[in-house]
Amino acid sequence: MARRYHVKGSRQFLIWAIVLLILGLWCVRDGWFPSASTQAAKTAEELANYVLFNKSLAILTLLGSVICGYIHIVIR
Repeated sequence: MARRYHVKGSRQFLIWAIVLLILGLWCVRDGWFPSASTQAAKTAEELANYVLFNKSLAILTLLGSVICGYIHIVIR
């Protein structure tokens, strides 16, 4: 006789996908389109490091958001 398990679904991956998406979009705006005040406050080397960090963080967070969204859809 086979047992049937009823596992309650969770929205944890959906919440993480949304949080990572918001963080990723903010990093895209900051990395590819820094504001004039940010550009004025930093030297050229600091600005280059700032933009590089935001671009790499944007890629990682958006990738994490897609993965969490996919897991939420598959597990649901």
